[in-house]
Amino acid sequence: MAILTRTWVVLMLLTAVSMWAGHGGGTLGPLGVGLVLAAATVKADRILTHYLDLHRAEGGWRAGFRGLLTRRG
Repeated sequence: MAILTRTWVVLMLLTAVSMWAGHGGGTLGPLGVGLVLAAATVKADRILTHYLDLHRAEGGWRAGFRGLLTRRG
């Protein structure tokens, strides 16, 4: 299976996790919020790495983008 296909499957699984965590019937709760944010961070990293070819960039670019993804407000 090609890397982009595997990445797409992972993105779909993470979307399902986000949907499951967010389906709380009202309040999300800290665990649900954590799951949704973690899934979103991993999805953004996979998109940057594989679809936008960040894996070919030098280490500083990768570290910069990952730092922007994980920094706090």
